[in-house]
Amino acid sequence: MSTDPSSRYLAHSANDGGKGVPELLRDHLLRVAELARRFAAPFSSAEQADVAGLLHDLGKYGDRFQKYIHGQGRRGGNHAVPGAVVAAHRYGKAGLFPAVAIEGHHGGIQYLPITASEYRCHRLKDWQNRPDKFSASELGELTSRLAADGLSLPPALSGLVKSGKAVADMLDARMLFSALVDADHLATEAHFAGDARTPYRLAPERPPLDFEQAIRAFEAHLESVRGRPGNADSPMRELRETLLEDCIAAAESPTGLFTLTAPTGSGKTLAMLAFALHHARRHGLRRIVTVLPYLNIIDQTVQEYREVFSEARGFDPGIIQEHHSLAELGRGGGDIEPGGNGDFDRDDAEEPESTARALSPNWDAPIILTTTVQFFESLFSARPSRCRKLHRLAKSVILFDEVQTLPPKLAVATLAALSRLAQPDGPYGASLVFATATQPAFSSLETRVAQYTPGGWQPREIVRQPERLFSAAANRVQAVWRHETPIPLPDLAAELRQREQVLCIVNLRRHAADLARLLQELGVEHVLHLSTNMCPAHRLRVLGEVRRRLQNRLPICLVATQCVEAGVDLDFPTVYRAIAPLEALVQAAGRCNRHGTRSSGQVIVFRVADDRSEYPPDYKYPVGITRTLLKQLHISQDVQDSRILYDPNTMTTYFATLYKTIGRDETKDYPADEQELWQAIEAGRFDDVERHYRLIPNITINVLTTYNPDEREKLTVELENPPDRRDGWVRDWIRRASRYAVSMFRPPRGSGLANHLQPIAFFPGRRAELEDGTWFLALPGLPYDDLLGLVAPDNASDWVL
Repeated sequence: MSTDPSSRYLAHSANDGGKGVPELLRDHLLRVAELARRFAAPFSSAEQADVAGLLHDLGKYGDRFQKYIHGQGRRGGNHAVPGAVVAAHRYGKAGLFPAVAIEGHHGGIQYLPITASEYRCHRLKDWQNRPDKFSASELGELTSRLAADGLSLPPALSGLVKSGKAVADMLDARMLFSALVDADHLATEAHFAGDARTPYRLAPERPPLDFEQAIRAFEAHLESVRGRPGNADSPMRELRETLLEDCIAAAESPTGLFTLTAPTGSGKTLAMLAFALHHARRHGLRRIVTVLPYLNIIDQTVQEYREVFSEARGFDPGIIQEHHSLAELGRGGGDIEPGGNGDFDRDDAEEPESTARALSPNWDAPIILTTTVQFFESLFSARPSRCRKLHRLAKSVILFDEVQTLPPKLAVATLAALSRLAQPDGPYGASLVFATATQPAFSSLETRVAQYTPGGWQPREIVRQPERLFSAAANRVQAVWRHETPIPLPDLAAELRQREQVLCIVNLRRHAADLARLLQELGVEHVLHLSTNMCPAHRLRVLGEVRRRLQNRLPICLVATQCVEAGVDLDFPTVYRAIAPLEALVQAAGRCNRHGTRSSGQVIVFRVADDRSEYPPDYKYPVGITRTLLKQLHISQDVQDSRILYDPNTMTTYFATLYKTIGRDETKDYPADEQELWQAIEAGRFDDVERHYRLIPNITINVLTTYNPDEREKLTVELENPPDRRDGWVRDWIRRASRYAVSMFRPPRGSGLANHLQPIAFFPGRRAELEDGTWFLALPGLPYDDLLGLVAPDNASDWVL
């Protein structure tokens, strides 16, 4: 390979299937730098992102890579580390975040050293010890060719630097990493989308939301909601109007952290949206991100949002983007870019981008709806596919609904990262709202949070008089406490049979399935079932039938797991709830007389008689504290008292007791289940942090069921004969298939469940295996029941999420 500066150094081979033109390395670096600079500008890191863009592929100037790109070699060598070393050496402290972002832009961000000098020495040593793994032998040769291509670096940098607060520092590194990864993906995609006539086709970004227009649309929607049958004279109307007024008033407050504590049925979904729209307009924020714990709530909330921002009101359907685990390749295997953990063989010269990154949404829409799993795990990820969207969170309003679902062992780390996003004097200028009827006592964790992020956890409450709202809601239900004496499922079924309209929530899928079958055997024709064994399309159909029966006063007995508790708009006269953590009991009560149209509803708390288990293992301490708290408040089966379900102070006591009991408020000796995560954070190991930060502990897979045989057949045929093999086809296939898929833990090879799963290979030449596939077809041994959903073998039922 010639070293003549006039040589055409290439970044990518010819586009248009090889019939177009190659991309000059100089052009690619400038394109990535321009995009990255724009993406990082909202958090004052434009200069760092610009340099990261110019240096990210510096190694491609090496002879080994250029021979490879011209078809004269088998491997191009690692081309990321050279630019990372230059950034760390040239800019010192200000170059550290660009350096780790550059190194990880293909294989994943790896570790955050104490100083830039430490980083530079470590990587130069790797280079000297393994020169054959890199694209060039000499750093000076690469920088000379960069200069000869007419590219220059600034003498100094401004932007993000380490603060010594571990969680905040890692988030800052991820944010710059995100800007670079997204820019690199979009620029590379634009090249391969081009041809000889138009070599570079950059996809247009979605237009920003006009918040003036959005607020007008919201107000028009609100008037239509107020005029619906039963709403005009609803006993809950005054409570909902009060909450709405409080949210609009609070929107004038400075950006930062907020809590919204309001009872179930008080209209939190629309009230939070009102806050977000007015707050974004007031402070010039860019987008609204709504984070929900369960897919069924996303279905419901997306429908509500689309009614507000409808095409009839002049909005493009693309302004709302829905993103969750079923909408992408998955969490394991195919979603992990190779090359992390020091794999210096990685070059990625000719791949337009990794499959996972290409299929991962980058949240460029002005309104995003996503799940807590997707959102929180992205904040602690090391992978380009998960991190590429994070830079969009700067200058955003982020709404968290039903925050009580956050696992206690992850609470401190999560709050520290969120505090950094919303830090009043910090770089990101985001506002966060934690909304729930059962507000966790996160204030008891503030001392720990402050160790890892500037400012700590100090939110402002949006509701001016929470006690007033809860007092008004308490009149809706009467509680019956029967949790001290276990009841066998057959006896419970016989009791439910006598009810005209009843919801029964149990803790285990096994209990829900057994109870539904018992009711069928008793001749109950109107029994329905809801659990995560069912695909989204099935759940939506059942919820529609439930609402139809409730509205028309038809008999119904709905047996469900916890999936109906948080945020699902159901209104039963009677709700049975198996003993559970206090927040779950309160959420269940929110499905009883929800709209206050009856004189009073009835919530019956019971205990299942089961020699195997009554509830999941992680319920042990919360249930114990709940039962102790009930005794302390002198609540027994002979006392009809619902005040415990509608008292924010009781909920604060419950959570504070829980955190203390399991050691979450300790500032030194952390609970055993947190120690590995904190060791990884304090060591700056991004890959280890990702491995230990899991809302769901095992890697999950998506299984295409036979719920809709016709659609399943179409999707299966399309796998065998796709319209084309571009990433757009795969993304569209996954979007359509997700309606009929069920998520489950990945079973081990040879297990009863694994034998009934067929891995899906989306791309030719890539054999799908159980260990690394993320989408599967359910085989005949894994049938789909119209009442219960996916029916796993008895010895494998616990694998279903």
